[in-house]
Amino acid sequence: MATTSYNVGMIHPEAGAAFEELVERFHIDNPTFRISDDVIRRYYLATTTRGFVILCGPSGTGKTWLAQAYANVIGARQKLVAVDPSWSSNEDLLGYLSPLDGFYHHTPFSEFVADSAREWNASNQAGRVAREFHVILDEMNLARVEHYFSRFLSAMEVRTREGIARLDLAPGHTVELTPNLKFSGTVNIDETTHGFADKVYDRAQILELPLPREQVAAHMAEFPWKDFVLQVWDVLVEVAPFGFRVLDEINAYVVAATEIGTDPTHALDEQLVQKVLPRLRGDADAGPAIDAFIALTGERYPLANTKARSMRAELNTHGFVSFF
Repeated sequence: MATTSYNVGMIHPEAGAAFEELVERFHIDNPTFRISDDVIRRYYLATTTRGFVILCGPSGTGKTWLAQAYANVIGARQKLVAVDPSWSSNEDLLGYLSPLDGFYHHTPFSEFVADSAREWNASNQAGRVAREFHVILDEMNLARVEHYFSRFLSAMEVRTREGIARLDLAPGHTVELTPNLKFSGTVNIDETTHGFADKVYDRAQILELPLPREQVAAHMAEFPWKDFVLQVWDVLVEVAPFGFRVLDEINAYVVAATEIGTDPTHALDEQLVQKVLPRLRGDADAGPAIDAFIALTGERYPLANTKARSMRAELNTHGFVSFF
């Protein structure tokens, strides 16, 4: 993907040149990555100026991939933290002081935060630039962010004003939030996730990853069945969009099926049922999309067509549709 020139280079030539080099290395290291230069630019600015970025967008668009790839390109240490739906307090993320043995039991996350502070202090003493540490909270709204991340939300405000914030873990146990520590969180919006309080929005930069049709088409350019899958994407995008991960899994399944002698049309029919239709849910607004899908699949894709007709009947009867 070709890089784009930005006005920042005209105002501050050194900063502009460094950013252009970053974008170029990003695409060299991630040749199949379907993220535009503009999104990379916005993520770079959000991470640099705020240090807390929330990445949203349809599932499978590359939110986690973007955060990890960016950290790799700039040479940052990174920690991927899978948020658990059961998290309800700061201790779930930061650890706890045990009343039984008197020891503070750290989590990999709290140890990573402490490592970033040690790196910051060591770099200052050595007179060098500190290595960045990037925390990626994967699917961060599976639990309520204000519950398990509240101490960090407050500490981030202090860090913004003073450069460094001290976070109390327990009596006698603290950790510093230093400027080289960056946070990113990925979110999906569905019935299993939670919304955000205003104080979260106030302390984060929100970046939505788009899913433009031209990038979907480009991603499937080498797929033999790309034309039909793109037609499916077109009829469902408004109610059940699917991104690059689903496209790759469909392709891998059909390729593997043909290698063992399965007809590719039949394998693609199976994938429509196994990967595409489970995403389809909603009220009467989903009706036109289901009707278009039924017309598109016809007799050529009987498994998907039959399942879609069943889902349409459910919508007619109950006013709501889901795969199960």
